[in-house]
Amino acid sequence: DPAACKEWWQGLTQEKRDEYLSVYPDVIGNLDGIPAAVRDQANRENLQLLIGKLEGEQDEKSHTQLAGLLEIDRKLREEGTQPPMFLLGIGDEGNGRAIVSYGNPDTAKNVSAYVPGLETSLDEDFAKNDLKRARDTAIDAAFENRGSATASIVWLGYDAPQLTGSDDWGANFDVAQSDDANAGAPAYDRFMHGLSVTNETGDPHLTAIGHSYGSRLVGAAATQPGGIPGVDDIILVGSPGVGVDKAGDLGVGKDHVFVGSAGNDPVTWAPSSKQLVGGAVGGVLLGPVGALAGGYLADPDGTWFGRDPASEGFEARRFAVDDGPLPFPDGTPTPAHSNYFNPERDPKSAKNIARIVSGHADKITTEPHR
Repeated sequence: DPAACKEWWQGLTQEKRDEYLSVYPDVIGNLDGIPAAVRDQANRENLQLLIGKLEGEQDEKSHTQLAGLLEIDRKLREEGTQPPMFLLGIGDEGNGRAIVSYGNPDTAKNVSAYVPGLETSLDEDFAKNDLKRARDTAIDAAFENRGSATASIVWLGYDAPQLTGSDDWGANFDVAQSDDANAGAPAYDRFMHGLSVTNETGDPHLTAIGHSYGSRLVGAAATQPGGIPGVDDIILVGSPGVGVDKAGDLGVGKDHVFVGSAGNDPVTWAPSSKQLVGGAVGGVLLGPVGALAGGYLADPDGTWFGRDPASEGFEARRFAVDDGPLPFPDGTPTPAHSNYFNPERDPKSAKNIARIVSGHADKITTEPHR
């Protein structure tokens, strides 16, 4: 329990703390309830140990994770990085673990924790692109708050679904299931609880952010007993559904659930099972037009994991985002799916996310529900 962990750490002498940090950096660095600065110290030490370990391995997974670790290490060594980086978690289990904060979550009044989705793992792409999303959010949120302390976190504390590139459809079907989200939800809840108990401001404003399949994990975490500890607002972007049909079922009140769905993001249009059946029946009877009509009539607001969060029936607050490019302009199937956090490619979305994270949700720009 993070609160008990905090009490345990506070009760240790400095000599004992130093001993634990020296002998067990991998354990201390990943304990929720330990102060962020201590976790960062431990994880920087463990990062070097992991790099040394993986440099001696020859398999593809080790090479992939090593590239991610080296890029994180490079970013940590950059002089004068602002906001400052804190390494709150690191590990090579499963597809890899990495939790990085831009800004100190123990001293920041506004703290957000973003969960990435499909195909995310501890690799070079994560260390470059997902860390950039967290940093962009931290910078924009600090601007919205006139420079006051803000912490923006990317949380890769679970095994996200992976596309294997195999012809075995079963091996590629994880993204269509809730198993990975349900398995990761307790760890996310525990992490968020840890942020609450170590924060020194008394009552931090916490925002849970889920992108793509990460929104399904946030939905699973929100429907655990007690919900996501300490969370005030929930942001869902590029979501194929979150496992519930109403924003009010996520534990923070429907007015504190915010949704960004780009018009050209195919992930947000992922059909529900009812739509697939209705479309198949309509297609048999009336061809392509019948397939579209049958799918819509079978489940008007449906997406793969429940009601479309951008629909009126879901009752969340839909903020304005750019429609984004159509699929396959440059061979990429989902270019609009990756722009929500990017202040260059989608400034409307990035600014709205920053306003919510910084506690200024009253200033967001909105767009009609689907």
